[in-house]
Amino acid sequence: MLENNLVNVTEEQERAREQNNLVDTYGLATACKNKRLFINWHDHYRGFTDSYTRMRKAFDRLETWAETSSPVLLQSLGTGLGWMSGVSVPVRELLEVVNDSPAMRDFIMAHHFHDGQRRQRRFLGVGLFGSYECYGEVCSLSWLSSRMLQVIAMGQFRILVFAWCHVTRNYLGMVVDCPSAHSMLMHHVIQLQPRSYRFVDKGLFGEFFTTYIDELVAGHYDVHDGAINMMPNCGPHTGTSVAYGIRTTVSAMFCFDETSSFHVYRYQVTFEIVDPEVLGFSSVQLESRHWLIHYSNQEYVHNNGAGVVGEFPLISVDEPYYKYCSRIQDEPEGLMVVGFEGHFTMVPGTLDNPEGAQFNLPVPYIELPVPMEII
Repeated sequence: MLENNLVNVTEEQERAREQNNLVDTYGLATACKNKRLFINWHDHYRGFTDSYTRMRKAFDRLETWAETSSPVLLQSLGTGLGWMSGVSVPVRELLEVVNDSPAMRDFIMAHHFHDGQRRQRRFLGVGLFGSYECYGEVCSLSWLSSRMLQVIAMGQFRILVFAWCHVTRNYLGMVVDCPSAHSMLMHHVIQLQPRSYRFVDKGLFGEFFTTYIDELVAGHYDVHDGAINMMPNCGPHTGTSVAYGIRTTVSAMFCFDETSSFHVYRYQVTFEIVDPEVLGFSSVQLESRHWLIHYSNQEYVHNNGAGVVGEFPLISVDEPYYKYCSRIQDEPEGLMVVGFEGHFTMVPGTLDNPEGAQFNLPVPYIELPVPMEII
């Protein structure tokens, strides 16, 4: 019995050597694997340091803003692809499809933090790049996941589509190939309607994306039920005036209407009582509108009418906000519209029971964003 309990020193030493060899072998294998991963990472992601920092800051700001301003938008953002995830292959393959550039690295890096938006019904109206509703038409530009990315050909241009609306077919895309005469558009983000071949240039992807997030955080876009209003409330192609305690804000954007051969623009008008004491009445009602429309030949025409979009909105201290959307387009004779201004006539109280003299709410000149065309 004592003999059975004795330790065989030789056997124990041999067993210890085998275990040490296993540890060494495992450590060597792990080191080799990590080295291969690093080489693979370096081949695909060298030069991405600036892009990582830029996109990380942008998404941190977006997530912080969305936590309180649009939780449903935050929920819609897909899981990031990570660095070496197998599902990131479609994004990495883009490096072989398009020319490398800082803008392209920013684009790829964005998908590593959030791979687009989830395609679920409850998220259809909360596109990351904004929504609008006009005459019953609803557009919401959702960010596509890496699996949905595609490069389309339009004339001599090739465009990487990364956001789209399934209803209006409006797109946001990045130019990845174009004629040398338009090389300044390379890797620029453009918003376009494929059948019209007209687009608006929004700049390089990194600049476009970070500026857009900064504007979201700064309150340049209104948010309703989690949906970002695509029409900004300040900045280019907008105008604001405050008169009689009411703020009037007008913003305009190019309308990607494939059914029209003319330039069509969508504009949004918002009325808000900001100082009831200055207004001096508990309510006011819109009676009429007056537009002065400017054309490219420096001519202009007057456009007057009762109400707006068939309505005579009433705003009051209890309901101080009203918004509507309408459209404006070129003249059939070929005159291109370039801007507009005007005023709205308001009646204190109601149209049926006026409580004072009518007054005008001015609209400053709004310059329209004339689009470019793909050849």
